[in-house]
Amino acid sequence: MTMFKKYVHCKRTTFTGMIVFSLLIFSGCESGKKKEKDLALIVVNVLAKELYDDCHIPGSIQVDFDKVSDSAKKWPKSAKIVIYCANYSCTASASAARDLKAQGFDAYEYAAGMAGWLQAGFPVVGKAESPYLHQVNEQHSESMIDVPVVSTEELKQLLDKEQDIEKK
Repeated sequence: MTMFKKYVHCKRTTFTGMIVFSLLIFSGCESGKKKEKDLALIVVNVLAKELYDDCHIPGSIQVDFDKVSDSAKKWPKSAKIVIYCANYSCTASASAARDLKAQGFDAYEYAAGMAGWLQAGFPVVGKAESPYLHQVNEQHSESMIDVPVVSTEELKQLLDKEQDIEKK
C-alpha cells in the first residue's frame, strides 16, 4: 500500500481515541515523518542524550557515539549523513564519520559542532544551558584529511533544502 493510500485509509478511519491511535501504529500510517529509509539527509548528534536534550540542531537525531555503526544499518547508503558533536575540540564526529565512510556511506563531519551552530545564531531545540555552548569555539589548524567536513553555512543550506523538499 502506498504512503498516500495509507494516509487516506488512516484519515477515513471513524474510530476515536485510543482505537485510532492503535490503528495508526499497527497499520504503519505515518504522521508526516519520513521513514529513515526514505531520508536524503541524516544529521546525527553523537553527544550524550542529556547534552542533546539541552541543545540540538532541529531535525537532527541523537545516537550515542558507540552505537552509530549499529544505527547506520537502518540508513540508506544513498543518504548524505552529517555527524556532529560539541565543538571543534571534540573528535567524536570525525571518528564516527570516518567509520561510516569505511562502511560505504556518504558521511561528513560538521566540525564546528553544536557550539558553532548556536554561536552562528541558527535555530536550536532546547534551553542551550550547557557551558561548552558559550565558550570560544575556534577551528584548529589540524584537520582530518580523510574526513570530509561541512561548514556551518553548508549544513544550514542542506537543512533548508531538505525542508523545501519535505514541504512539496
